[in-house]
Amino acid sequence: MRPLLALLPLALLAGCGPVQSTGALIDADVELEGARAAGAATAAPYEFTSAEAYLHQAREESGASRFEAAVTHASRARELAQDARKKAIAASNRAPQEGAP
Repeated sequence: MRPLLALLPLALLAGCGPVQSTGALIDADVELEGARAAGAATAAPYEFTSAEAYLHQAREESGASRFEAAVTHASRARELAQDARKKAIAASNRAPQEGAP
C-alpha cells in the first residue's frame, strides 16, 4: 500500500505537462490576436513575426509531447506579442499628433 501512495504524486505530476502547455499556448494565442487587432503586423513587424514563429514552434513541440519546450516557446511568443501590441498602440497614439499643427 505504501509504494502506491508514494507513486500517487508522481502520477499526478505526469499529467501536468499537457495542461501547462495547453494553457501557455492559449495565453500566447490570445496575446497574438490582441497584437494583430492592434495593428502590430505593420507597427511592430519584428516582434509580431517572431511571436508567430515562437507560437508555431510551441505547437510543434506540444504535438511531439515535448511539453517543457512547448511552454518555453509559448511563453516567449506571449512576451513578444505583448511587446508588439504595446508598440502598435503607441504608434497609433502618436499618428494623430504628428499631423496636428
